[in-house]
Amino acid sequence: MNRTLYSMIWMMAIIALVALIWGTVGYVYADEHPLRRAAFVGGSVLIAGWVLVLTAVGIKISRLKARRRASNSDDD
Repeated sequence: MNRTLYSMIWMMAIIALVALIWGTVGYVYADEHPLRRAAFVGGSVLIAGWVLVLTAVGIKISRLKARRRASNSDDD
């Protein structure tokens, strides 16, 4: 497993932990339907975080591929 994938997995785990904490905050401070509020708050944080991580990984992979193409074209 390369470093990019390893880092991505750890960042997703950290974001899941933060989402769990925010879900707990949503549960504690909800006046009505605390489980629904916890799921909404925690799920929103989780989705937003994972989208950011996947976007960053996609950008990094595209930059690595572009660099690889550029170095291969220089050799010809």
